Amino acid sequence: MTPTFQFHDNGDPGYTKKGRDLNLFRCELNAYHNLREFGVCDRVLVPTFYGHIDRVDPSAFHPWLKHFVHDKHQPSAILLEYLPHAEKLNCENYSEDLFRYAVEGITHIHNAFVHHHDIYPKNMLVVSGTRIVWVDFDVATTFSSMGSCEKPYCDYETELVQSFGKLLNEDKKQGLPPNTKYY
Repeated sequence: MTPTFQFHDNGDPGYTKKGRDLNLFRCELNAYHNLREFGVCDRVLVPTFYGHIDRVDPSAFHPWLKHFVHDKHQPSAILLEYLPHAEKLNCENYSEDLFRYAVEGITHIHNAFVHHHDIYPKNMLVVSGTRIVWVDFDVATTFSSMGSCEKPYCDYETELVQSFGKLLNEDKKQGLPPNTKYY
């Protein structure tokens, strides 16, 4: 596989009063650590996670990182599997057989103690027309066990995924072009 990277640079805005992490890089990195540890990457339901680079000095990698030399923050990156020819899930590439991977994926994501927090078809990629891969964990939260607060939110996210399947299926039956509706 050819790796690619997900780049984040929002500095470190810290945490909300309730303790939610606002750092996009840290949120995505924590999610991928859990996803790899719990075998979700191995199930090809999310991109394979190869590692990360945290605050690299771009001048040490001149000329390759020359575009980052004058940035306010040093770049950080998450190294992920490259998914050639992937496209966002929409009503044209939707099928009930394929969509089961979206539901299976969110179930395994939750079993890895991750709440995605950005449940939309745009974050489900159809890869080679044979599988759906979940992406975009930059606002995800991780937790250490499935408690009374975590389980209801998992159920909520799963219901959202299932509702998108129904909406995409209906749009497909109507012959609508992709992205006609915002959901």
